[in-house]
Amino acid sequence: MKKNIKTIMLGLFTAVLATGCVGDDDYKLAPFDEPAWSEGFQDAVDGTTLDLPGWTNFAQTGRKQWNEEVFTGNGYAEFSTFGSGDAVNVGWLITPAVNIDGTSKVLTFQTAQHHLEVPANKIEVLVSTNYDGTNVLAATWTPLNATFPTAATDWYLFVSSGRISLAAYSGNVHIAFRVTGSGTDLTLDGAYQIDNVKILK
Repeated sequence: MKKNIKTIMLGLFTAVLATGCVGDDDYKLAPFDEPAWSEGFQDAVDGTTLDLPGWTNFAQTGRKQWNEEVFTGNGYAEFSTFGSGDAVNVGWLITPAVNIDGTSKVLTFQTAQHHLEVPANKIEVLVSTNYDGTNVLAATWTPLNATFPTAATDWYLFVSSGRISLAAYSGNVHIAFRVTGSGTDLTLDGAYQIDNVKILK
């Protein structure tokens, strides 16, 4: 019995010793995406027109604007064309100016949908370097490639945009979310929700 105990102890000691010899480079930890700038909409007031400081909430066509919403303690921004009465709704939500110099120049965010039925009801993300904070349509806006939920995505399930490169830009940028839909066509009256917008360090 003593021999067995001695053998077990020797095995444990060898295992501990071997573990202690593992170099730091033998383990790779997943990177933590710390934001240089972010908006999680946690100050949202449920069911109100979005009016966060520095943000632009602009109805290009129709009367609908982005709303602040809260569900189970989580705040987010939502654009829904339902009940607008307008044949076409185009709504913009634009971030404050963000200086991306000295950052990774990577944008991420999350999007969810509900009651989305057809691709003509769509959301886009765009970037501008010459938006003056007031005249949305006078600025130059460039579409960015991002992953968005589709009609097949479960309602209210937030989907990651993926890591969107802003490497082609410098200085101050504005990021815009633009939704197109209809308040009279029931196939085009879905809603989009945005949360956790970040420029990563």
